[in-house]
Parts: sequence; C-alpha cells; structure tokens
Amino acid sequence: RKHSATTSLIEKLRTTYLEAFVTGESFFKLLTPIGRKIMNFEEFQQKRTQFIRSKEQELAELYKSGASLREALQKRMIKFKNPSEQLTKRFKDWRSEVFHLPDEVEHVESYIHLLEGLEQDNLPKYEQKFDHYLTDTLLGRVGEFKHFFDNWKSKIEENIQALNAALVNIDYKNVPRTYIQLVAQKSSYHNQRTFRTFLEKAMPNAIDFDSSLEEKKSHFDNNIIPLIDQLDADEKWRKEVMDVRTWYKFFAEEFYQDSGEKMKSYENMGKLSGGEKAQLTYTILGSAISYQFGLTTDGMQTKSFRFIAIDESFSNQDDEKARYLMNLCKQLKLQLLVVTPSDKINVVQDYISYVHFVERRDNKNSWLYDMPIMQFLDEQQAHSS
Repeated sequence: RKHSATTSLIEKLRTTYLEAFVTGESFFKLLTPIGRKIMNFEEFQQKRTQFIRSKEQELAELYKSGASLREALQKRMIKFKNPSEQLTKRFKDWRSEVFHLPDEVEHVESYIHLLEGLEQDNLPKYEQKFDHYLTDTLLGRVGEFKHFFDNWKSKIEENIQALNAALVNIDYKNVPRTYIQLVAQKSSYHNQRTFRTFLEKAMPNAIDFDSSLEEKKSHFDNNIIPLIDQLDADEKWRKEVMDVRTWYKFFAEEFYQDSGEKMKSYENMGKLSGGEKAQLTYTILGSAISYQFGLTTDGMQTKSFRFIAIDESFSNQDDEKARYLMNLCKQLKLQLLVVTPSDKINVVQDYISYVHFVERRDNKNSWLYDMPIMQFLDEQQAHSS
C-alpha cells in the first residue's frame, strides 16, 4: 500500500512540473517568492534538472525495493496455499479453506481480508473455544485414558495379592511342606517402557491447567501429539503396549511353610517336566478358583457353590501328580465329579464317596451302576477273586 501511494505521488509531481514548463515564464513567476531575489531561467533549469534526477533515483530505488517485496510476497502466498504435510495432517481442511484465494500478487487484498476476518470475527472465538477444549475436554480425556491403564495395573496387582493369600493355604509339597507365591515384576521391555513414558508426559500437572493458551498448545504438540501419532502409526505396537499384562513378567516362587524362606523360583516353564508343569498349573488354578468364588477353608459351613468336574485329567499323569490334584481339591473343600477310566480308580478312591460305574455289554448296551465307594471296592475285589 505504501509503495503504491508513493509511486502515485511521484507521478503526480512529475506531471505537475511538466505541465508547468509549458507555460515557461508564467511558471517561473509562480516560483518567485515576494521579497526574494528572482533567479534567472538558467538557474531554474539547473535546479529543475537536479530535482528530477534526485526523484528519479528515489523512484528507481522504490521500484527495486518493490520488486523484492513482490517476490517475497509471492513466495509467502504460495506457501500459504500449499502448506507442509505436517500442517495438513493437523488441519485437514486447510487446503479446501484457501483453495479459492488467487495466486497473483495484485490480489493480495484477498489474503488481507482473510486475516482481518480471523482477527476481528473468528479467531478470538476459536482461540477461546480451543482453550476450553484443551482444558476441559482434551486434557480430561487424556486423564481418563491414563486412569484406565492405572486401574488395570492396580487390579492386576490386587489380584496377585489375593491369589497369593489363597496360595499360602495350599500345600505345594508335603515333604518338606511348601507353598507357592506369584510374582508380577515390572518388565523392562522397551516398547512398554516407552508407552508408559508417553502416558506420564501426556498427563499435564496442575500448573499446566492454569497456564497460558500458548503453553497448553505447546504441551499438546510436544506430549500428546507424539503419543497419538505413535499409536496410530503401528497397530502391532499399539496392541502390545495397551495390554497391561505385558507390562509385567510373571513367575512363581516356592517357600517353606515352616520358615517362610524361599526355596525355589519358577521363571521358565519350558525347563519343567510335564508333571512339574501340571502340578504348578493345578496349584495356581486352584488358588484362582478359591479367589474367584470366594472359597475359604471353612468347608461345608459356608454357603458357596463348590462343584467342579474333572474329565479324564489323569490319562497322561503319573499317580503322584494325580493324587496331588485330588489333595488340592480336598484342601479347597471342593465337591468333585471325576470322570476316569476304571484303571485309574485307585488314584481317586480315597477322595470320593460314591461311584457311577458304566459297563458295556456285548458292545451294544451300556449299564450304569450306582453305589457307594466301599460297595464298589467290595464288588471289585469279589469280581477279581
């Protein structure tokens, strides 16, 4: 605007002087102040030539400066209409909002009007709305997001504590008497550690809630956007780190019942034999059942449903591990329905009170005999004799 006004003024002055020279002496008389010495025409011509050269030099410098400004303005207009990929990701409507703006410098007024509209009408309103969104909505949701994982984490630790309380009352070995405790150790895996760091940084402190809009935007850009981008970029990474169970390394430890001293750690199930795996699994499963259904050692005095079915669990087990499972159920005061081949009846006969014996005759019909265990053992012995 200043450049245009200056150019117009200079052109007007040049026109005025050229028109004045047409009148010759009349113009000369107009320049003659009252009470001063009148310069002759040659002196005037010399002054006129100096003036014109000086103004033409100034005009050339203005044109040169204007060309530089024009080039810089053109670059800024192009950059405004074609923003970086980072900006278009954050403001997806940017291109459609500025598509109608002309490319020529002569129409820069369109850009100025857009700026004035934002400053005078929309921008303050949107700044206030964005501030409210950051404070009351976005930061609140970040807090809820982090709180979800904190609750899950606390629940895992509480469950482990409750399971361990049940495991103390379960004999893992009889000689010497031992019990099992579960350990949930925070893992040092890189992905999980990175995600937890993201969560801690994304959650603002109380001071940030009272900070300026620029500081809130800075917190959003530096701490929340990186978390969102990372979660959005890698689905496999997202599924892994958002499962709080992967934040822990789980293993079991065996302790002496008498002294409470640690006897052994079980960190790698692959190194255990089949029987050892089964025994450890039975023990942890038993404690889970006890915790899940609120069972205690009070036995039949409590009003709780304690019925479970064991379907041919002894087929691939040695008798010692099978008896361990039965002893475990006895400690938990569980009511059992055991389905097992007749050759394994010796494993369970000390733990059951009634038998439903199935016999096939001529490979056609099945006969079911119901009897107390003692009657079954007598019948079995008589049949063997």
